This record gives sequence, structure tokens and C-alpha cells, in this order.
Amino acid sequence: MAILEICVSSDNLQQMAANISKAYQAGAQRIELCSAMEHDGLTPDIEAVMLARKAFKNRRGLMVMIRPRAGGFHYDDNEIGLMLKQIQQVADAGADGVVFGVLNEHNSAIAISTMKSLMSLCLQLDLQVGFHRAFDATTDRELALKQLIALKVDRVLTSGTAWGEASSALSGIKTLISIISIAQQKIEVVIGGGINPLNARTIFDNVVQLNALTSFHSYSSVLTNGEINQDTVKALLKID
Repeated sequence: MAILEICVSSDNLQQMAANISKAYQAGAQRIELCSAMEHDGLTPDIEAVMLARKAFKNRRGLMVMIRPRAGGFHYDDNEIGLMLKQIQQVADAGADGVVFGVLNEHNSAIAISTMKSLMSLCLQLDLQVGFHRAFDATTDRELALKQLIALKVDRVLTSGTAWGEASSALSGIKTLISIISIAQQKIEVVIGGGINPLNARTIFDNVVQLNALTSFHSYSSVLTNGEINQDTVKALLKID
């Protein structure tokens, strides 16, 4: 059975709660809660996190985006301070984990020092950690992956294509296979980017022989008029 993470927008609280309940009932193992999906996801309000916790009940898979602003993935000291505050706040509100990504300003490599600071707090709070698609903006994915493993990051989200490209994960299948091979089960590779039941099957068939820690991340393909389609969720979960 496939492991499925569903990205849910928090911008409409009533619809958010309904969508998370539907995802829960359909069997999705994880939720990634974000606001402002038109900006590729920002940190949601604490009220949204608390409502999401209730809707996802006691399933340990409520992940919350920590991204203080739109744009690139380099942050100044004030923004890093805000991220640390947001991590503490979402943990207090019931989140099981957080998702973030921080890069250096000039070479798009992982900002190791800043990541260590963020990871230290997450480990103290017993939070799962995902590194979002800032990974696809790095200049050296192999080095970045090894650094994330050393930092004890739990998961990395990637489409196997360059950040900013309007491409699905199916287009990045060769890169995904390389990334998963390098990961060697030391970090979970979360495959995202236009994931739907059809392309997820093709991707799964290509990576299953690698015997790796992988999962799928889906957003728009599981929505019908803004609402979670439980049949689509169940179809993704049936891939094995």
C-alpha cells in the first residue's frame, strides 16, 4: 500500500477541516498543511493548525509548512527567528512535524548552519522534519541529499525536475531513481509534482525495485472543485 501525503490549503478554515476529515476517512497517512498555495505554500495560522489537529484526530501525520514569506529560500536573521517561533507554536498546537527548506543566498546550496539551528529545536520538540522542494532548487542534489541525511532530516520532497519548471514528477523519473538510489533508505524520498493515480503507478513501477523509503505527495489532483475526492485518494493508496 502506497504512503500518501496530501497537501491541504488552510485559507478557508471550514473547507480545510472538511478536506482533512475526508482525507483521514479515505486513509491518507499524512497531511501537509499550508496557507497561500498560490505562493507555493506559506506558514498557516495557528487556528488552522488546531482545527487540522482535530480533523486528523490522533493519526501521527500532521505536517505543517514553515515558510514565512513567498519568494526564494534564503532568509535573514529576523526571518529565521520567526521560523523558530512558528515551529514552537505549531508544535504547541498539535503538529506532528514541520516542513521547511533553507538555502544559501548566492549558490543555492543548503544553509547548513541555519538548518542545524532549526533541526535542534525540532529534535527537542520531537517533531518529524521534511525538507520541501527547495531541494529542487539546489545546485548539487547529491551533496544536498547527503547533507540532509547528516542533519537527520526525515524526508525530502522532490519532483526530480528543476524548481520553477512546470513539469510533473513523471518527467523527472530518471533523476528520481538516482536520488532514491543515493538515499539508500537513510531518508524518505517524497515524490511530488502533479501526482495522480495514473502517473503514480508508472513512477511506482520504476522505483519499487529500489527497495527504498518512498511516498507520494499530491495536491490538485485529489481535488474536485476545491474538495478532496476520496475515490482519488483511495486509488492512490491502492498502488502497490
